[in-house]
Amino acid sequence: MLLVYVAIAVIAYLIGGIPMGVLIADRHKIDIAKKGSGKTGTTNVLRSVGRRAALLVLLGDFLKGSAAVLVARLLASMFLIPETRVSWLADSVSVMTLAGVLASMAALAGHVWSIYMRLLVGEWRGGRGVATALGAVFVVNPLIVLVAAAVGVPTIIISRYVSLGSILGAVAGGLTIIALVVLGQMQVWSLLFIFVSVFVLLTHRDNIERLLKGTERKLGERAL
Repeated sequence: MLLVYVAIAVIAYLIGGIPMGVLIADRHKIDIAKKGSGKTGTTNVLRSVGRRAALLVLLGDFLKGSAAVLVARLLASMFLIPETRVSWLADSVSVMTLAGVLASMAALAGHVWSIYMRLLVGEWRGGRGVATALGAVFVVNPLIVLVAAAVGVPTIIISRYVSLGSILGAVAGGLTIIALVVLGQMQVWSLLFIFVSVFVLLTHRDNIERLLKGTERKLGERAL
């Protein structure tokens, strides 16, 4: 069983680590690692390449997260007994659920610290993890993603700060998970997904500092 979980984590990490921003920016003859923040996510691609490229990166990163969880569930169903349950707090968790949670975390880690970027530019580099996190959680419970988007998207449109929308969306998603658990709509194991929200917040530490200082770039400002 342990080997299967290790395999799931490694595969999910490799899926999450695919640098969609690099692949798409490269088609426009732009080295995204040397532009703006050097991140490979949607925001830097938007500033450095353009809207169409950014949309493709957003979709690709979202699908990475979803694919990682779906592949994890497939592997769990093939090599583990799906009905097996493991005790966790007040609930027993199915191996399918554990596989999905593990894959979500591994895919996020892969996106933020991509081994492909390590090989390409010699640094553990990636994006902030927002789109990949949304894709992973969407497979588990679309409502959480819808609430996060309902808070994040209007915030971005009104404030023109992508980072602020991402941060508030992550907080809204985390609070939604807690509310669903309290209301009995999700099991206690779902609290593990709070990690995803906290992870996204941590990847925005520098953005939070710039927002507080008033030096954060707004949507539409080009990268240097």
